[in-house]
Amino acid sequence: MTERPRCRVGMHTSLWASSWTRVAAELAIPEAAEHGLEVLEIALLDPAVVDVDHSRRLFEKHGVEPTASLCLPFEVTAPLHPEKAEAFLTTALDTAHALGCNILCGVTYSTLGWTSGVRPTEGEYDNIVRALKPIARRARGYGMVIGLEPCNRYETHLLNTGAQTRAMIELIDEPNLTVHLDTYHMNIEEKGLGAAIREAGTGCAYIHLSESDRGVPGTGTIDWDETFRALAGAGFAGDLVMESFVTLPPEIASALCVWRDVAPDRHAVLERGVPHLKSLAKLHGLA
Repeated sequence: MTERPRCRVGMHTSLWASSWTRVAAELAIPEAAEHGLEVLEIALLDPAVVDVDHSRRLFEKHGVEPTASLCLPFEVTAPLHPEKAEAFLTTALDTAHALGCNILCGVTYSTLGWTSGVRPTEGEYDNIVRALKPIARRARGYGMVIGLEPCNRYETHLLNTGAQTRAMIELIDEPNLTVHLDTYHMNIEEKGLGAAIREAGTGCAYIHLSESDRGVPGTGTIDWDETFRALAGAGFAGDLVMESFVTLPPEIASALCVWRDVAPDRHAVLERGVPHLKSLAKLHGLA
């Protein structure tokens, strides 16, 4: 009998800092290792501020692996400015590769908090394809995957469900694309957490584990047992990355409508949320 691969358990770096600076890296990477986290998802909102060599040394020293995510600034958003989006994503992808990431995911196709007020248009989708197809090909040369994260209707009008995201991936038509699910958004948009995970199947290789209020996992209304049961049943073998927005840059806080503290501090997430989700991942044979 073939043993199923272990999933890596990680955390989004917004738990520690709003930007991935040297100070942020020196705080987050050792603390992640201390709490048994195997992955840190770096928010590449501003790739230029990242000291790649410094981060790589810290990751290697503490035995933690990086992944990367982003959303596009409005002035380079893919549905309106595909060439500018491609240029921004190229810089971010090159930085992610230099850091040692195996995936660049998140809202790689648009800007959080921007909606047109109407249904997505064929032109918007065509522009996303124009921006992401060359990025996917470049990523494939690096041995990397590009993830597209469907987000709730209040943050984007373009991709709200796993099914829409799979359809977009079919339009882009490159083999190294994946659906990047997120329990917070799924809790709003999908018919059920388990149903959405099962429907995505092996087409999902990355998931954000985010509580219903984006706070401490296990203290809200997300059905974590259903989530992990469905992931195990679907043969999920990707990264299980917790996302709790304790620290956000003002423009992202505004886009996400985070107007209050979602957790007392990062320690509450690390000391309560992390053990809760790690225990469920282990129970269901994922970690």
